[in-house]
Order: sequence, then C-alpha cells, then structure tokens
Amino acid sequence: MTAKLGFREGTVSGIVFAVVLFGLISVDPRVHDRMSDLFMTGGITPWGDRLGELGSALWIAARTQSIDNAPMLVFVTVGAVLTVFMLRS
Repeated sequence: MTAKLGFREGTVSGIVFAVVLFGLISVDPRVHDRMSDLFMTGGITPWGDRLGELGSALWIAARTQSIDNAPMLVFVTVGAVLTVFMLRS
C-alpha cells in the first residue's frame, strides 16, 4: 500500500516538473518549428529523423531556458513538491 502511494506521489511530482519545464521551453522558436515540421509537413524525411530533431531542439531549449530561468524553475519545483506533501497529509 505505501509503495503504491509513494509511486503515485513520485509520478505526480514528475508530471508537475515536466509541465513546468515544457512551459519554459515551449516559448522557444526552435521547438515550435520542429513540432510543426513533425506534424504539419508530409515530407520525405522519416519520422525517426524528425523525432530526433525535435528531441535535440527540446534538449537545447531546456538547457538554455533552465539556465536562464533557474531561480523560477527551482522555486516552482520546490513549491510542487511541498504541495504534494501537503496534500498527502
């Protein structure tokens, strides 16, 4: 029972962190371009290559945005973790 509860809390924390990180990197034009290339164009480039380019753009944007907005990212992460602990008790 406690293992299931711990897994659930860890999953919620991971989801909140991913949402915050996605919010930070979604404003990057490189990510927007790669996402539109992935779904809007019917080009001859294989899906794997387009997904690789999107992953690369996401990684670069995440690095850049997390370095630029590190205090906000830390603050929101700590806030999310504290909220999960508060809801647990």
